[in-house]
Formats: sequence, C-alpha cells, structure tokens
Amino acid sequence: MFHAHSENSRGKPQILACHLRAVGEKASGFAKVFGGEDEARVAGLLHDLGKFRDEFQEYLRKERGKSAETHHAVYGAALAYERQWLAPAFAIAGHHAGLDDRFKLENLVDKDNPKYHAPGSILALSQRFENEFEKIPEHCAAAAFANNELSFELYTRMIFSCLVDADYLDTEEHYQSARRPGDQLADLNEELLTRIVTWKKSLPGDGAVNPIRNAIFEHCIESARQPQGFFSLTVPTGGGKTLSGMAFALAHAKKHQLRRVIVVIPYLSIIEQNAGDYRRILDPEDQGIVVEHHSSVSVAARSEDERPSVAELATENWDAPIIVTTSVQFIESLFACSPSRCRKLHNIAGSVVILDEVQTLPSHLLQPLLSVLRELKKNYGVTFVFSTATQPAFKYSPFLKEGFKPGEVTEITHDTALAFKVLQRVEYKREGPFDWKTLAQKIAAEPQALCIVNVRKHAFEVWEELRSLLPKEEQDGLFHLSSAMCAEHRTDILGTKDHPKENSIRGRLAAAKSCRVISTQVVEAGVDLDFPVVFRALGPLDSIVQAAGRCNREGKLLDERGNPRRGRVVIFHVEGAAVPPGIYKTATGNTATLLEGTPLESLAVDAQLFERYFSSLFQLAQTDKKKIQDDRVELRFRTVAGKARVIEDDGQPIIVSYGRGAELIAEIKNRPQEKGRPRFNRQDLRNLQRFMVNVRNKDFLLYESQKIITPLLYGMELFVLGEGCYHPSLGIVIENRPTEDLCGV
Repeated sequence: MFHAHSENSRGKPQILACHLRAVGEKASGFAKVFGGEDEARVAGLLHDLGKFRDEFQEYLRKERGKSAETHHAVYGAALAYERQWLAPAFAIAGHHAGLDDRFKLENLVDKDNPKYHAPGSILALSQRFENEFEKIPEHCAAAAFANNELSFELYTRMIFSCLVDADYLDTEEHYQSARRPGDQLADLNEELLTRIVTWKKSLPGDGAVNPIRNAIFEHCIESARQPQGFFSLTVPTGGGKTLSGMAFALAHAKKHQLRRVIVVIPYLSIIEQNAGDYRRILDPEDQGIVVEHHSSVSVAARSEDERPSVAELATENWDAPIIVTTSVQFIESLFACSPSRCRKLHNIAGSVVILDEVQTLPSHLLQPLLSVLRELKKNYGVTFVFSTATQPAFKYSPFLKEGFKPGEVTEITHDTALAFKVLQRVEYKREGPFDWKTLAQKIAAEPQALCIVNVRKHAFEVWEELRSLLPKEEQDGLFHLSSAMCAEHRTDILGTKDHPKENSIRGRLAAAKSCRVISTQVVEAGVDLDFPVVFRALGPLDSIVQAAGRCNREGKLLDERGNPRRGRVVIFHVEGAAVPPGIYKTATGNTATLLEGTPLESLAVDAQLFERYFSSLFQLAQTDKKKIQDDRVELRFRTVAGKARVIEDDGQPIIVSYGRGAELIAEIKNRPQEKGRPRFNRQDLRNLQRFMVNVRNKDFLLYESQKIITPLLYGMELFVLGEGCYHPSLGIVIENRPTEDLCGV
C-alpha cells in the first residue's frame, strides 16, 4: 500500500492513489474554464509519481531521513517532459519549490543529472502507478490558443495554478476538516444585483451631486449588456464609481455567466473602506461572499518532502464570489513562481476584474502587465474595467507597444465631459515656496483642513509643528495618517461612515468641530472625506487631482449668503523638500512643467488633460524596465518573478499590539497544541491582517537583530512588534519620537 501523506489527527495515512485521483479531478475541473483540463488532469495524476519509490515510503514511515533519494517531484516531471507535455512538466517539477527557468527544468530531468537520473526510473514507477491506479494517458492535449511563446508562458502558469491549488486543497482536507468550496458568483448573482440596486435606490436623490451619481449608476447597468472586453469607467471624484463599478461588474457577470468579481485597489486605506461598503451591501451576514486578500506575508518554498506549512494553507486562493485585493497582490501574482502566490491564478479566469485607481499601475511594469491583461481577456474569459477620475488611457505608442489601439477600450459612461463639469466643486491655487512652519501656520488658520505630503517624514514634521502651534483645547482635533499605522488604527481614526465616533475625523467633520489631518498619500484616492480646504504638496498631477476629491466632496459648502461655493485646493511647494525617487520624482517634475502652461481650472474640468499628461510621462518612463517580456518568451519563470516587483523594497509585515490585536496575539500564543491540528490557520491570518504594518526590508532586519520584533510562534515567519514601539497617534515609531514623548508629557 503506497501512501501520499502521513497520519492525520484521526490516525489515518492518505492513500497515494486516492490523492492522485482527487488532485487530478480537482485540477481538471479548475482548468475547464480555459480549455486546459487534459493537461491539468495529467499534472495532477503525475505530480506525486515519485512517491511510489521505496525510499519515499520509508521516509513516510520514518525509517529514513530526508535526502535526494526521498525527493519525488522530478519523476513525474521527467515523464511529462519525455512525452513533450511541457506545461505539466513545469507544473509538476515546481509544485513544491516553485516554477523555475526552462534551462533548470531541462537540467533537472536530464538522464545524466547525477542527483536523480530520473528518466531511468520512469518505467518502474509507471508500472507501479498503473498497478495501483490506472493506465497513464498516451496523449494529452494542450489548449489550442497556447501556440506562441507569450500565450504558452501564461498558460503554463495557469496549469501550475490548477495543480497547486488542487494539491493544497486535497492535502488540507486530509490533515484538517474539509473546506467548503467558495460559492460561485453565478449562484448568487441575481440576489447580489438586487441588493446593490435596492441599496442605491435607498440613497438620497436630491442635491447638486446625487442626480449625476444616479445617472452614472444607470449607465453602468446599461453598459453591462455589452460583450466582454476592456472597459473604462472615467468618473470624477465623488461621482460614486465604487458602487457604480460594482453594479456594472455584477450585471456583466450575470449577462455572461462569469464566476467572480475581483476588485484591485492600490491602497490599503481604500480597501478598508470599499470592502466595508461591499460587505455592508452584499454580505451583511458575513457569509464569505466578500473576501479581502491583502496580506503581504511571504511563504518560503517547501522542500520536496515537506507537506504544506500552516502559513501556506492559510493563503487565499480567491474561491469567493467577490475578492477585494491590492495591486501588489494581483500584479505580482500574475508573474509569480511560488506555489502559494500562484494557486489563485486559475480563479481569475471567467471573472470581471475592476482595476480601481488605474492611474497608479506601476509604469515600469506596464508592457508585461498589459500583455498579460490582453491574454486574459482573449483566452481566459476575463473582462477588465479601468476605473479612475484621472484616466491614463494606455494608448498604443512607440513608447508603449502593448498599449491599446482605437476601439479596444469602451467607455462605460455616456458623457464624461458633462460629469466633470457638473461635479466641479473646487478651485485650485498655487502657493510657496515656504518652510514647514509657515505651512503649519496656514493649516492652523483653517478650522478644518486636510494636508497631504509626499513622504512620512514630512507628515511627522508638519504634525509636530501643529502640535506646538495649536491651543490645547484644539489638539484633540489634530490627526496623523500614514502607512506606519495598521489598518484597524487608521479605521478608528477615520471613523465609520454611518455612525462615526465623536472624536474621529468623520465624527468631528460631521459635528463641525475643528479637524486638521496631516497625511501621506493613503487618503488621497477613494477615502470618503470632505474638507473645505485641502493642501497638497507638489507631486504627480493625478495625485494632486485625486487629493482634490477630498475637498467639498458632497458639494455642501455655502458662502455667507447661503449660496453654494467651491472648496479650495492649495498646491504648495516647500523649499528643499525631497520627493520619492524614480517615476514619482519624474512625474512631479512633469507636473511642474505642465502647470506652468495650463490654467489651473483645467484640473477640475478637462478629463483629456490626464491622457496628455500620461502620454508624455510614458515617453519618459521605462515601461518594461527590466526586459521582463524577453524573459517570458524564454520561459524564465523564476527570473521573471524576481524582476516583477511593484515596489522594489515592498517590505515585510509586522503584527502590532494595537487594540484587539493584542488579544489575538495572546490567544494564538497561548493556544494549546492539538495533534494533527495547527495552532495557526487561515482565519487567524485574516484576523491579523488588520493589525499588520509593512516596514522596509532594511528596517525589518534591524528590528530583528535588536529584538524589537519576535516571532508570533516558534519558527514562524510572522513577527510581532515589541511594546513601547507603537505610538497612539503615529503608529510604528522607533526613532525620532514626538517631542512630548521625550519630555515625558
């Protein structure tokens, strides 16, 4: 009797033939949506062929330790490669350690490889397979469209995804109680569409802003009947695109029987708000219809003989009807090589993907990204919605050869220019240069004001200056927001939309109390705040206009006579203030040049301005900076994964003991160990996400060396911040603590 896995908590080992059959069937079912079911099934059947070796069975019985003789993935890969089933060969070889570059696969399965000599073992293992299970298929058909290098590259990733997810799920079912598969959107679509339409009808329809919001919503429902493809949703800030975009997606999914809606958002602050809105409308009983996935927890590759770790089993595979995730998670997964990052890919097929605030897509990855999006649209049944107030258009040009040609992208709304004109609620001014103290004085002169700066250090400096300027009775109305704070902390400071706490930002704004907020870019897109005055440091043009969406958002400002008036957006420049390097600095310089020859009023009413701005920016940017497309053609999967980083230093997550986070940490640490059941699971990871802060890699290493952070559990890759390092106003602060802390105030 050959076994696949050791005994579970019920004392039963898993029969190898049962595991192979289950993984093959699951993988084939996953791949059916894009026509890869034959190769996915073969990958599932052969992925553990090497476990028929005596050495591996002895290892499972603990009669020998791990060694090259107990490795098993190479044997199924060698058989698939010998039969010229290249996609299954890549998938099988990498189902533990990840997809590798083509030359490494070829070396692995070479008959002269001194470590394995895998081809020489294939015949004997195949006979054992067929004695225990069934005859190995003679033929295996790939999807017809995978007939060029780039198409085949993505197709191989999809086969890998189907195999890995099927393997994880079946292994998890053996060691833990079986998971309920995620509901298909098609089963819930009518109900969800009814919920969102009913919710929209319950909102006020009067005032200056709501009629145009209602018209945009209706345009989205109407346009959803069109064939699948690329769509743009160009709506001014405050135009209700969050709700309208989801309405389009649900109606479009209903029309074309699509499986899920994936909302891709650049900033965690928007995810927190938008996922809350979607859950409140579409999943009020929290049944798992709406799932957030924005953990940046990295999972190390397994050796061949290790079963999936707790952290791996806790990663999401996007098997819910509505997924809300980050740009980093979505984009990097498209180019990833690790099993844990790739297992979700097959669930993108047959979906509507909303790319919210699409202007934030990384310019250095645009060529490979647009290439993959086009492939997903053409061969995997994916509809894309590019949603923003500052539409970049991504037009084809010599500088963007993967850009869209005329007619490839359909605008959802009927009259974009009119929407911008009707929703004009601000006027722009330019001021400076001046120093931080002068800026703080200008903010202090406004009872309610939002100031957005380019980097954390600047936010800290302005916050410190204001603390010294404001009288004590107004200091409760001074707030700081940045990515140094965990999601739960930011949410508490912002306040809920419906019933905000009295001393939150939204609570003070609603009560007309003093409220001054110093923030980095975490609030400049999508967060529903409404200030009479917004100060924005000179930066990229789209960032300035997005920041303006936090000014007079609802159009409720009145002058002394009770007539509507516009809010004020001040674009300021501080002498000597640095901006982030790279494309951000390039875009800031491009903006400064553009503003010299452009009337400031155009920022509020000219939607075409952004198309011109981005076209000129892409001429200055390197849209395939690291030549990823060349590596994709050569099937260098691991090389591509190393290059395709949205942020060069994307950091490491740290769990902080803020609010309920302290209770979660204590409960996990004190949880008793039960045989066959992990001390940490998927739900723990979901719960902890709201209490995580990403820090730069060099800071992470420093904190680890100084014992400022410690593992959540022994040997685990998740770390907890030590006490005294999390400030109630600023988040993680190790150095440069506020003056009142140093003075003991």
